[in-house]
Amino acid sequence: EIPQYALHGYGESLPPTIFNQDSFCLGETVPQLGKVFVMSHGCCATPAKNGGNECSAYIKEKLPKMLAKIYEEKPDTAAALATAVDQLEAEFMERAKMKSLTDGAELTVALFVHALNASGQPCVQLWVASTGTSIALLCTAEGAASRLLEPHSTKKEKAKLDEAGFIVKEDGAAEVAFAEVGQHKPSSMFQLPAARLIGGRPFKTSKKSPVNGKADVKKVREWRCVAGEELFLLVCSAEVMSVLSDEVAMNTALDAWGSNNADGLVGWEAAAKAVVRTAQAQGPAKDTLACMAVQLWWQE
Repeated sequence: EIPQYALHGYGESLPPTIFNQDSFCLGETVPQLGKVFVMSHGCCATPAKNGGNECSAYIKEKLPKMLAKIYEEKPDTAAALATAVDQLEAEFMERAKMKSLTDGAELTVALFVHALNASGQPCVQLWVASTGTSIALLCTAEGAASRLLEPHSTKKEKAKLDEAGFIVKEDGAAEVAFAEVGQHKPSSMFQLPAARLIGGRPFKTSKKSPVNGKADVKKVREWRCVAGEELFLLVCSAEVMSVLSDEVAMNTALDAWGSNNADGLVGWEAAAKAVVRTAQAQGPAKDTLACMAVQLWWQE
């Protein structure tokens, strides 16, 4: 029996107001698969709305159930993750059109799957799926940061964004004008945080737009649950990583985790809070900072 219930996670996010657009799903059980952790880093919330982000909230509510249902019909982990993200995107875009929502979200999914390895022994696989620019890092047994996926930055798509009518600066920062049907002219400028995201209608109206909701899906690790393997997983938003290197983010998390912190917080909560606080102190260009920390069980 795999001690699968020893996965713990915490998501920390700023600003601490109703205008925060992030959502986290922390270790929800997906029948037949394992446990899922999700960070939805929201963006471009509908201007007239009083806070929140409907896309982030939708992902949090729907994704675990979708994954379970799709996997039940076709037990293939990679396909289930990719299909679930495609389905989320299609359903949310439909809903966004009906309700005139502009909300979007960058999505990072970490799925811990209980499986059998090639030689038939029980193992745990870590699968990640991502659309956007948040970075997932594993802490190795030596305390080093191991990056799991590369971000879908706007800079990489500069030529295509230009062609689709986006205004793109040298550093890759991109924005586009958008108006709902019935408004005479595009009245609002929307800043595009990533070349891929869920929702975000303003970025997907042009037929030429390269922006889409396709996820990169990858099996990044397979463990036999032996002590001394990777210790924990960090997922950090691009705003955090704009001011912290992978190593500094990891060391910040390790320091908070290891020191019996004065607030009496559990390690994963202390780590997520410390990473966000450290990034905030560096004065990033945007204060929408998010970090999710997930403890892996062989530390118990």
